Amino acid sequence: MDCVVVNRDGGDALFAAIQSLRNQSGIDLSLIVVDNGSKSEERERLAREAPEARVVTFSRNLGFAAAANEGILRTRAPFVLLVNNDAVLAPDYAARLAARLTLDERLAAVQGLILQKGSSRIDTAGFRWNDRGEAVPVLGGEKASRVRETTFEVPGISATAALFRRAALVDISRNGLFFDDRFFAYYEDVDLSLRLARAGWRFACDPQAVAWHEGSRTGRRTPFRRAVWTARNRWRALLGNFDRDLLARSLPGILRADLAHAKKLGLRGALLPLLVWPLLPLFAFRTRGRKGLLLDWPSVEPEGARPSDAAAGS
Repeated sequence: MDCVVVNRDGGDALFAAIQSLRNQSGIDLSLIVVDNGSKSEERERLAREAPEARVVTFSRNLGFAAAANEGILRTRAPFVLLVNNDAVLAPDYAARLAARLTLDERLAAVQGLILQKGSSRIDTAGFRWNDRGEAVPVLGGEKASRVRETTFEVPGISATAALFRRAALVDISRNGLFFDDRFFAYYEDVDLSLRLARAGWRFACDPQAVAWHEGSRTGRRTPFRRAVWTARNRWRALLGNFDRDLLARSLPGILRADLAHAKKLGLRGALLPLLVWPLLPLFAFRTRGRKGLLLDWPSVEPEGARPSDAAAGS
């Protein structure tokens, strides 16, 4: 199995993630770290403390989507594991996911139960859609003890710590690429899941595979920029994957979601619609004529726990 970690100044969190990958049992794992313009000290530490990793270095930040593509293109195994640089995996995580993909050829990707760092509460078990046209975490904020033990299907997969089937990625690739690098960061995994779903692929969560996630380090440092990227990319994903009639019917709720996120930013939030809404005709023009668009929000839900409506983001 090949593993790709996209990194930008991850520091100690990155090396904790790498150690958890070293500790994976029952599977041979080859690691590629795609470095998105980290400081020289980080690259030197990688060479010193993770000599087994193949490091692909860029002098600037390509964004998660483009960097993930660069990593995947350098792999050959049938399954590719994507892991955030602030995620730590239980020792059987990769082997459990590989078993799921092997057993069910309908699955494009599978993830485990990803918990909040230092907590027994769930960060994400995949994503679903709410009635405001937002991708939100499946079971986000719920206690892990509430989740049934058997694997369940989900509408989409978070790239936080997910195993992808190469054949599925190739199936929906565009110009040889898998993630749409125009997304840069946020909603890129949502768009990928939607394109896979449109091609007939399915997704699952194995709750017996457990990981812990710190959360978006870069996003916390730049909340306004994160909000703009998220809002823009949500519209890209919506216009690129959903039927226009559905979007027209859902437009009041979709706009309310943008305004709700703007309100959370305080005074600067007034700029959010001004930086996003004027771009919508361009996004619509670029996605015109696409075939096989989804006619409704994907709605697969796990049993036994109440899902959260907190907005998703990788």
